[in-house]
Amino acid sequence: MDFVFPATFYRDEDNDNYIVAFDDVRIYCQGKTVEEAFFVARKYLRDFCKLSMKMYGEVKEKPRTYLEAARQHKEDIVMLVDAEVKSQEKSSE
Repeated sequence: MDFVFPATFYRDEDNDNYIVAFDDVRIYCQGKTVEEAFFVARKYLRDFCKLSMKMYGEVKEKPRTYLEAARQHKEDIVMLVDAEVKSQEKSSE
């Protein structure tokens, strides 16, 4: 199954990195560059979805659309981040 959620990337000048926020699922992470932050965010989202599938059989949180997120965060970078959870991962571990 594929899951796609909008993420907001904030530049943290004080720490010289990017902070990523998934408002719909309350996941936060960071990376030195936008690219690194994106890949960390993707892993966090995948782990969240995998755990949710294992616990509930579904991901209960429904993502906003990209447009909704972009309207709310006009001054920030908003990207769609995808996470693939394979069927055997839903019940394993």
